[in-house]
Amino acid sequence: MLSNLFGKKGSTESATIFKDKVYLTTAGKITACLQLAKVNPDCIFIAWFAETAATFEKFFTYYNIDRTRIILANENDAHLLQSHQPVFLEHYPLNAKELLLVKDWQLTGISVFSSMDEPLFKHFGSDKMVPLIKLLGFKESEAIEHSYVTESIIKGQNKIAVKVLVDQPAYSQAEWMTKN
Repeated sequence: MLSNLFGKKGSTESATIFKDKVYLTTAGKITACLQLAKVNPDCIFIAWFAETAATFEKFFTYYNIDRTRIILANENDAHLLQSHQPVFLEHYPLNAKELLLVKDWQLTGISVFSSMDEPLFKHFGSDKMVPLIKLLGFKESEAIEHSYVTESIIKGQNKIAVKVLVDQPAYSQAEWMTKN
């Protein structure tokens, strides 16, 4: 995924639907989400996994931000989108499942916050990329954003999809990667 960061093939449908913001660490991602929640009360934060939702609820509560703004993707109600801006707190490992959720939203550029220490990224060798990215001067609080990043993530998700026979639900992204 990350090694093909600048590989050029045709843009995919989901590359226009999603806009990735990738941080070096989960701490950087959490800080960015907290800042966004404070400045934009219209954002709702969507987690694919219960562990992620619980982690963010804890931080939102600590910083006096309404934790009900964090929802699980399977609890998502389309009427919420009428008055809120959706922001994903992570990727689901299968791109097709992401597309299925958002197919009727009629939105593009939906932000997806991720970090390179998440199991999905580690599966594709992000541990080896982080030191190089730090050498380039990126800070924990800075997001890596580019359409090529989004396209690389989608390619990685599609590689995983080929190997998954049955999508088994999980509490966390790490558990999902192990079970599937």
